[in-house]
Amino acid sequence: MVRRTRRGGAPGRRLLLLGVVALVGAILLSAGASDAGQAASSVPAKVKLAVLPFTGPADGLPEGFGFVPSQAIEHALQQVRGVSLLDSGRIVESAQRLGLSPTERLSDEELLRLGRELKVRGLVTGSYTADGEAVKTRARLVDLAGPGQVLLGEEIVAPAKEYLTAPRRIVKGALQQFQVRQTELDGRRLDAALGEEPSSLEAYALYGRAAWEQELGNKEAHERAIALLTKALEAEQNFALARVALGISLYATSNRWKASGEFRKAIQIDPKLAEAHRRLGDMMVSSPRRPYDQAILAYAAALEIWPDYVEARVGIGDARQAKGQFDEAIEEYKKALALEPESARVHYGMGKIYYNEKQLYHEAVAAYQQAIALDPRLLDAYLSLGEMYEEKGLYKEAVASYDRVLSMEPKHPGATYGLALSYERLDVKKAMEQWERYIELASSLPSEKDWADIARKHLEKLRRGEKPN
Repeated sequence: MVRRTRRGGAPGRRLLLLGVVALVGAILLSAGASDAGQAASSVPAKVKLAVLPFTGPADGLPEGFGFVPSQAIEHALQQVRGVSLLDSGRIVESAQRLGLSPTERLSDEELLRLGRELKVRGLVTGSYTADGEAVKTRARLVDLAGPGQVLLGEEIVAPAKEYLTAPRRIVKGALQQFQVRQTELDGRRLDAALGEEPSSLEAYALYGRAAWEQELGNKEAHERAIALLTKALEAEQNFALARVALGISLYATSNRWKASGEFRKAIQIDPKLAEAHRRLGDMMVSSPRRPYDQAILAYAAALEIWPDYVEARVGIGDARQAKGQFDEAIEEYKKALALEPESARVHYGMGKIYYNEKQLYHEAVAAYQQAIALDPRLLDAYLSLGEMYEEKGLYKEAVASYDRVLSMEPKHPGATYGLALSYERLDVKKAMEQWERYIELASSLPSEKDWADIARKHLEKLRRGEKPN
């Protein structure tokens, strides 16, 4: 059987990995005596929130204006370590189960139902109306504590070109209402996030719509986001956040080098934009050329700007792991856990360490499952689980893992390939269907050329009635 290996890094010794298991187990299970446990006790408890697009008449305003305040609020809340934000993919899935549309105005009762379905502490949404050169904005804060209530905010009137005025005041009220603790660094990030508006309201509206699409998490949504962001950057070339967003969607659609260019342009525009440095590091860690030292430098630049940037700290751990520096990787993961004990990426990173040696299967499965519990949309964890189950001959479980990926991203080539391999042991007819589907997907992806050739050979064998290896 030929698998699409996802493993990276230099081989280590089993004794080293057993030490890793013990070390991380101590970090995660310690009752507070460890450094990580002590640090975690001072970390603000996460408050789970969701932000919905605002609604209102569009006359006199750019198309999709409702995404302007919602995206500005979301971007601001992302700067607060004590907030856990749900992405639009989760919001849409839950709304669909209730027969609701999250981009349309919902009644108070519908908002309460949606909040309970999402299992959040609060929702932030609102309405707006154009009034000549000004916009009137009013927030609706849905507090799910106790029986739940919908609070109507004060009407905020500001010129349309000063479109961050309302979000600034709404964010302050939301943090207070939902009792979110803030650190000094949180406050500084908030000030930066809600600083001066980009000059083009149209560009920000396009950016807000694109951000909502991106969070849906599938290739088609990223393609729509690329189209919107391209228009936004035509309106305002020096829009650094839009450059980063465009890089994210380009990378998600396999345009690696264009993505790198956008991240670098964002850094040129705003050298203090930590996310641009971190995203550049993420791209380098997964690059076939393996520029791991450059990735570490990019992550270090992000940490120099924001020392509590957990994702950048985990990124250094991933880069160290890819270089085979397992001890150093563990140290970075420990630092990340001290800042954010429930980091899905740390658990995923640990799963990879266990998996690379092909000896600690149970520990790897447990780590991936924990990562998924913390982030149900972490596709890489499902993919890695699928491979683990294949290796153990648990083909039904492997199919379930790959199916979960395809439910979120129907045209994911790696999951389609893995599904075809797994079905070879369960249902030859379904295996042939998946190989045909994979070959069709791979035909337009240069990076899949070699795998497509392997897929054709598998399909030919199955058509001749030969059993898989």
